[in-house]
Amino acid sequence: MRIVRDLEAAKSLLLKRSPIELAAGSPALKQRIRDVFSRELTLDEAVGRILSEVRARGDSALFDYGRSIDGVELSQLEVTQEEIAQSRSAVGKELMSALELAAERVRSFHVAQKRNLGLEFVEGGLGFLVRPLERVGIYVPGGKASYPSTVLMTAIPARVAGVGEVVVATPPAPDGTVPAATLAAAGIAGVDRIFKVGGAQAVAAMAYGTESVPRVDKICGPGNIFVTLAKKQVYGIVAIDGLYGPTETVILADDSANPVFCAADLLAQAE
Repeated sequence: MRIVRDLEAAKSLLLKRSPIELAAGSPALKQRIRDVFSRELTLDEAVGRILSEVRARGDSALFDYGRSIDGVELSQLEVTQEEIAQSRSAVGKELMSALELAAERVRSFHVAQKRNLGLEFVEGGLGFLVRPLERVGIYVPGGKASYPSTVLMTAIPARVAGVGEVVVATPPAPDGTVPAATLAAAGIAGVDRIFKVGGAQAVAAMAYGTESVPRVDKICGPGNIFVTLAKKQVYGIVAIDGLYGPTETVILADDSANPVFCAADLLAQAE
């Protein structure tokens, strides 16, 4: 975490940005690319290679990249209904209650939002109509960045909007499992299908479609630099919600603010 204490330092830091496709990556990341592709590639080139392979070879490429990138050997890509059902007991009552409460609040907000979109047509036929998409894909990060909140904050608005089908892609652990909290949140949010696919290959699968993963109309959700670069490259083939990086947080507080709350707000975003 970097603490900026004055305006000039903030300007210098925030205005010094390079295009994401020029990101060099760490030495470890570069070595990982060499290990997977047996040659020197930039991050953007590696993502392009993954997209092309998935588009050409479908599920076969997904299994191959799951093996070479995620270190997981899968027999099938889709999460079973049994796995989803077992997740409810695996997460425990306290977390389930928290997820259900969060879901209720997210749903209430978006129901009110939809109600106030202003669909009335005025004189002369001016106005607008809102039509839900047929199918939306959600990328849910895994590993240390496994956030069930991502499922709630993306799948529930889709359901409120009336999206016909909601699918999730998330990277599995080396043993082929998906975090129980992610599955439980998916069940609460009304997700239709979940696939054990991560990284740029997951974005490719949802953008182009494979034998197992259906092609979607829009891809939502955050991810690492490979996911972000992949979303940028498939934009135009499929809609995306945005390109996300680490959270930038600003705390505005005076001497009446509770320092414990200020610290908690900062730490909650200390990715």
